[in-house]
Parts: sequence; structure tokens; C-alpha cells
Amino acid sequence: MQDGSGHMEGLASIDAYVVTIIVAYVAAIMLVGWWASRKVNNMDDFLVAGRKLPLWMATATLLATWFGAGSSMGVAATVYRDGVYGVVADPFGAALSLILAGLFYVTILRRMRLLTVTDIIERSYGRGAGVYASFWMLPVYIGWLGVQIMGVGKIVNILFGIDEVWASLIAAVIILIYTFAGGMWAVTLTDVVQVALIVFGLSIIAPLAVKSCGGLSTLLERIPASDISLLPPDRDYNSMVSYFGQWIVMGLGCIVGQDLIQRSLASKSPAIAGKSALLSGVGYLFLGLIPITIGFCGRYINWKIAPSLLTDGTLKDPDQLIPLMAVQVLPSSLLALFLSALLAAIMSSADSSLLAGSSLITNNIIRPHMPHLSDRRLLWLTRLFTVILTALSFFLALNVEKMFSLLVNSWASQLLVIFLPVTTAIYWKRVGKAAAWASMVTGPIVWIVYTLWEADFSIQYILTENIDDTLYRGSMYGFAAALLALAVTAWLRPRRPDEPELVLPPADNDKLPEQA
Repeated sequence: MQDGSGHMEGLASIDAYVVTIIVAYVAAIMLVGWWASRKVNNMDDFLVAGRKLPLWMATATLLATWFGAGSSMGVAATVYRDGVYGVVADPFGAALSLILAGLFYVTILRRMRLLTVTDIIERSYGRGAGVYASFWMLPVYIGWLGVQIMGVGKIVNILFGIDEVWASLIAAVIILIYTFAGGMWAVTLTDVVQVALIVFGLSIIAPLAVKSCGGLSTLLERIPASDISLLPPDRDYNSMVSYFGQWIVMGLGCIVGQDLIQRSLASKSPAIAGKSALLSGVGYLFLGLIPITIGFCGRYINWKIAPSLLTDGTLKDPDQLIPLMAVQVLPSSLLALFLSALLAAIMSSADSSLLAGSSLITNNIIRPHMPHLSDRRLLWLTRLFTVILTALSFFLALNVEKMFSLLVNSWASQLLVIFLPVTTAIYWKRVGKAAAWASMVTGPIVWIVYTLWEADFSIQYILTENIDDTLYRGSMYGFAAALLALAVTAWLRPRRPDEPELVLPPADNDKLPEQA
């Protein structure tokens, strides 16, 4: 609850039992990080868990990674405000990306035994292209981690009355400690527990929230038909461009995400990598329907929370909808489990973002320019950058209001810079360095210039106003421009004979030694 200074007072209904369970859960996560640190001896262990994940672990860690603060609290809040159309990108586009990755990408990339997704760009188009692509991926994971820090901060704020700044700082430190210690081993082991808690927790709260609204049939009758449609309410040109922009930002951009690829590379075999992505894509689609349902319930439930959290019966901060719903409809015993599950969902995405960003910096930006560094020094540099990225994400979390907007738009750079070069490296051998560079440079330039143009070149306007549709349209135009630049350049200047061509290893290469 909020006092006169704007801080939360804490929820009186949260008793010592709930607090004890949640603190014990966090302590267990930290213990796992310490235990996993003993299994980390080199970069392979830290970044891809020694490539030993079986199907069930690979699927669990992918599903837990995808389902975080943006896809739980952010989706529920967006549906509360805008209906289903507002969450086309996530969960629907995000689920599509997992399925497409399982069908066309991760099996091949796992056969190549890479460490990061931009390794394939470096091998196909040169060291400079790999470094450039890695720099563009960093905002994705800084933004994604910022979303998760915001999510945990809001929950801690609600539970204990701690100011959101301090609550977010506590969240950042906890996530940092166990990721710093155990790397991919710690992330995977905690994800397995976290995804079980996620499914269990959401399966408890959703039916109770629906019941509090009078039942499913009553809820469906009260929701306007336009709010259940995936299509935009307006069908004019700009609305349709923005609509398709939502689909491609997540549906294509996430395919080449380092967090997805890192788990696929950690799978025991290429076949497991493909199957785990397909299974997690289907699972994520069904799991994503639950926060959508809770978001609609938030509109029609009779809120019994502090008046300071409401304005004319509606939530002042919709991003707090899910934890507030849990507090209202669950008894203490189940509330502890649910809030632990929600924390699990957020932390599983946060540690993945942190690991993905730090691995890109050391493996694809530092290593190419400092090849003399030993594996052990690279490992410690990777850990150092987990600290730096956490600090940057914490700062970002304090300066962004809308969680879902930050989540989705952070993926645009990945779509515009990474997706096409990775795809052509695998499937279109005619594309050489010139064409790859043409696409990687043209896409983000068009996106940035279009966004600035629509905002009258006002940075203040971009930082303070809702420009989601503008960013989606910019992503669509940028992607179209990148594709055109790539095709024209490849036709005018195809790959030269002296340029290296990516040669895919045989399908049964699991027992081959690591490539240099």
C-alpha cells in the first residue's frame, strides 16, 4: 500500500508463513548456484553446461526462460488495458519463434557446436561482422533483464513494503549471485524447479480468479468481442503495418536469440535441441493463455485492496495485477507457493538474459581481439560482465514504466541485425560479406530514422510517450529494407571465391571434438 511519500506500506495479509516460504525458496536458489559453481571448470561448462542436457531439462529451461515478468505480469497488465490485440507479440509471436526455431534452426546450430549465435555470423562473414552483430544484441538482454528486475522489485515491494528502488536492487543482487557462481549449470538446475512452480502456481490462481468474476461464462459475456480478437481494432494502413511488425519482432527476432540458442547448444544432441524447442513452443502458447485470462479477470473483479492502489475502481499500476490478484484470492498456504512461482518465472528469465549478454561480450567481442587469453581468464571476464550488465539493467529498470513495452521493443535490434545473416549463412550460400553487411546496416538505420521522424526528432518524446506502434512500424520497414538490401547486393555482388563458405558438419557429429 502507498503512504503519503509514494512508498508501499506492505500487505497486512501477508503473514510470517508466506514470508518464510519465499525467503527459503530464494535461499535454496542461492545454494544451487553455489553447488553448480563446483561443476564449472571452463567456458563450455559456464556457457553451455558441458552440452549434456537431456530432453526434459532442455525443454524445461527453454520454457522457464521464455516465461518471465514480461510474459506473466506484463501480459496480464497489457490485456487489462488493451485486450488480446496488445499481446500479439507475446505470447503468440514468441511461441511461434520457438516452433520455427525447432523446425529450421537449432538442430543445425547444435550440430555446429557453437558457443553463441553470432559465432555463425563470424564464421560466414568475418570477425568484424560477428563483433558488430554482438554489439547490437546487447540491448536485447539489458532490456530483458531490466524487465525481470522490475518484476521482482514490484513483488518485493508489495510483500514487504520496501521501496521499489531498493526492492529492485535486492532482486538484481540475488539474480547476479547465483548466475555469477554457476553459469549455465545453475541456470538450468534452477529452471527445472522454476518451471514446475510456474505451471503449478498459475494453474491455482487462474480458476480462482475466474470464479471471483462469476465464472467463465459470465467473464466471457462481459469481455467485448473486439478485446478477444488478435486483429487490430482499426484496419487502416498504419495499423496493419504495426500489426505485422508485432508478429515479426518476436516471431522472427526471437529465433536467433542467444538465450534460446544457448539452451539448444547445451542440449545433449541436435535432435534433442530441435525437439525441446518444439515442445517448449507448444507449452508456452498454452501457458501464455493463463496471464491473458487473469488480465481480463482484473477488469471485472471486485478489488478488496487498499484504496490507494485504485483509481475509480481500477488499478493505478496494472503491472502489479498478478501479485495483487494472488493476494486477494489465495489463502496464505497457496499464496506462498504462488508468489514463489511468480518469482521463479521472473528469475528464470533474468538469469538467462544475464548469461546470454555476458557470453556475447566475452566470446564474440573480446575473444576475437584478444586470442591469447586463456579459457580460465575468459571465464572470469564473463563473470565480471555479469556484474556490469546487472548494473546497467538495474539503471534501465528504474527509468522505464511499461514492462511489456520494454520487453517487446528490446527484440527489434535482433530482428533487424541478426536474423537475416544467420538465416542466409545456413540456407543461402550466394550471400557474401557485402550483402550481409548491407542488411545489418540498412535495417537498424531505417528503424531509427523512421522512429525519430515520427517523434519529430524529440528524444524526450520517445522516452515519455507511448510510441509502441511507431516502433513496430519502424521494425517492419527496417526489416523490409534489410531484406531488399541483402537481395540486391547478393545479386550484384555474390559471394566471392576467396570468401569462406560455411560448411555444415554431418548430422552425427556429436562425438566430434570442439571446433576451434
